[in-house]
Amino acid sequence: MLKPAILALIRQVLTVAGTALVAKGYVEASQVEPLIGALLTIGSVAWSVADKWGR
Repeated sequence: MLKPAILALIRQVLTVAGTALVAKGYVEASQVEPLIGALLTIGSVAWSVADKWGR
């Protein structure tokens, strides 16, 4: 039950960070969503591996 809450929090933090990067002009808006998706995917895989390894 804790994992979905943490993932939702991370998703919101990444969205805010992406919005700030777009506002500053560092990236284009069309690049933010795939980047956030990629980071969440990598993070989920890493979390899963760490969880399995810890057992």
